[in-house]
Amino acid sequence: MKKIKDTDYLFLSSYLEAKMARQGETAPDKSEVYRDLDRLVPDAGIVDFFRLKYDYHNAKVCLKSIAMGSENSRLFLPYGRLKPEAIQEAYRSEDYRAFPRLFSAALRDSADTLGRTADPRLADFVLDRAYVRELKEIAEESGSDFLRGYARLYADALNLKALVRMLKSGVRPELLGDILTDCGSVSPASLMSAYPDAAAVLQRYHATPLAQALGEAEKAAGGEGFAPFERAVHRCLNQYMDGGKLSPFGEKVLIRYLYGIEEQSL
Repeated sequence: MKKIKDTDYLFLSSYLEAKMARQGETAPDKSEVYRDLDRLVPDAGIVDFFRLKYDYHNAKVCLKSIAMGSENSRLFLPYGRLKPEAIQEAYRSEDYRAFPRLFSAALRDSADTLGRTADPRLADFVLDRAYVRELKEIAEESGSDFLRGYARLYADALNLKALVRMLKSGVRPELLGDILTDCGSVSPASLMSAYPDAAAVLQRYHATPLAQALGEAEKAAGGEGFAPFERAVHRCLNQYMDGGKLSPFGEKVLIRYLYGIEEQSL
């Protein structure tokens, strides 16, 4: 695990604070942002943390192409660590060795799941779980407590959203073990012991930063719209990031900047 030192980020913090002050309503070109940061960051791990979701998005595009027998490369996003075409070729050749360890395993496991079940949704769950596990590993290696906390909260949010969908649709309890991730602060065992009692499931999150989203979670699990609940979860993630504003320099400035870039793209 790397040791983060605020002094490593003195110049970068000032540079990014100035960029954030000048940001308008138009989202910047993320490819340009990442190229810029590659030259400046003391350690690329924090940048990779935010690029990771595009690798997993592109993997899902490839899986859907395989499942549907169609060409969906127009849906690729070019902001990940890896070229989308390389991911596509890995699925075609069944050779995943060129990629980082966890991502290689995720590609192999998702392809195996699709081949065994012919259900792209289950293959997506494999990728979702791998994604948060790799987020957790990158956060641990960064040495940043702030990033570790965000990775943990994101994993809790992913589990909560999955649980609300399952409660709403009446998914069988035995499927939970293949869907929930163990990278959050609420253990899958605790959640599985409460399921399918919606009140008991949501009670497990009362001591987390997601507590403010539980009212909307209850409504969504009961059959109301899912969008207000998703917005409530998103507000909880935003509030966590707002906690980094008190740091005038250090890795939190970089984390907030990258998070803000993603927010502008929504």
